[in-house]
Amino acid sequence: MPRTATRRRALAAALACAAMLSACTGNSDDGTSSAAGTPAVAPDSAQTTAASAVSAAATSSLDGTAAGAAARDKAFVGAALESANAYAKTLPGRTAAEKADAELATTGVKVLAISRSGDTPQQVLAQTTLKKTGAAVLVLLVGGQSGAPFKAAAVTPMLPDAKLDALDPTTDGSAAVGDGSGLSAKPDDVVAAFAASVKFPEPTATKVLAADPLSEQLRQSARAQSQALNNQGAFTQEHEPKGIIGGLRLKDGKGAIVFAHLVRNDAIAMRTPVKLTPAKDLTLLTGIKQITTEANLTSNEIIAVVIPASGQARIVAASDQLVAGSGR
Repeated sequence: MPRTATRRRALAAALACAAMLSACTGNSDDGTSSAAGTPAVAPDSAQTTAASAVSAAATSSLDGTAAGAAARDKAFVGAALESANAYAKTLPGRTAAEKADAELATTGVKVLAISRSGDTPQQVLAQTTLKKTGAAVLVLLVGGQSGAPFKAAAVTPMLPDAKLDALDPTTDGSAAVGDGSGLSAKPDDVVAAFAASVKFPEPTATKVLAADPLSEQLRQSARAQSQALNNQGAFTQEHEPKGIIGGLRLKDGKGAIVFAHLVRNDAIAMRTPVKLTPAKDLTLLTGIKQITTEANLTSNEIIAVVIPASGQARIVAASDQLVAGSGR
């Protein structure tokens, strides 16, 4: 599965003297209603569906065969599918320990929230864990219309010490985010603020988001990658918002949990040709075995953000996965 963002490998942090490169929100009027409703899926059915969907995602993520690719098509959707397919391509270069670090638990899956009847797409927010460490992982499932199966649209390990506020009982269903009315900031504005705050160079400070370990790690990693080039090249990093994946309102109108997709572009341009060895993930994905003048890496970032009714939004879960790259 896509690795947790707080543990992502730096593009060029392993450079040694520049000799080596380690490398929908739902439709729902204004979405502010907190009155009890009817869940889109019965709680018992949602629990069975979530357990099955998480199991399918976990199993197919570790299967690099053609059968695994077919299984991922049934288990994932959107950016999550692209990320899962990219991760599967890197399996031949991963150790058993590395695979175990990313493996999802298929038992103990818990449904946290269910969207309300009439809201589209139907959503089930579930929680599982990383099998090895027990760390919490949020899984957003979407689909269900006309008997279509639910698929994982986001699989995001929670950040250290992050907490998710209470959601409405599954028997009532949770209201859709709608147009973001009643939130301290519009979801698109929050995502844009995050993207600007972690770009490199020249990040833009924001008061929309509270400080979090993901943003700090991204900024520190970018600085390290730039410094590792030792003035022999330039490093840039851009985070491009690609849209809101989904989300649900919190209990008693206290805000919403929103999942969003961004694409991160890491670029290195060497001032003079230098023989660089790419990280194994890039080689497995693209076949590139050596870089001499430039490299461009593309990664999917999926973040889960709690946006309160007032106050700063905060990122509570995130994942990223290298999905493409080029170099020469």
